[in-house]
Amino acid sequence: MHIDWSALGQVAIVSLVFGVGIAVLFAVGVNALSRRAVAVEEKRSAPPADTAVAGLCFLACLAAVVYGLYLIIPQFH
Repeated sequence: MHIDWSALGQVAIVSLVFGVGIAVLFAVGVNALSRRAVAVEEKRSAPPADTAVAGLCFLACLAAVVYGLYLIIPQFH
């Protein structure tokens, strides 16, 4: 049995980068949404950029999850 260590290393690195990247992206979205909620609670005008950033971050996370499911489930191919 032959193990292609280079390919295994590439898969491990890509998995780590995307796993951490999705978690960071989700955290940025939660932070932006939290800043918006604090502004609304303090009766200040909420910056529209916070809402847009949160929406884009959550949309990117959803797209990554759907793409992962597409890759895993063979009936989608």
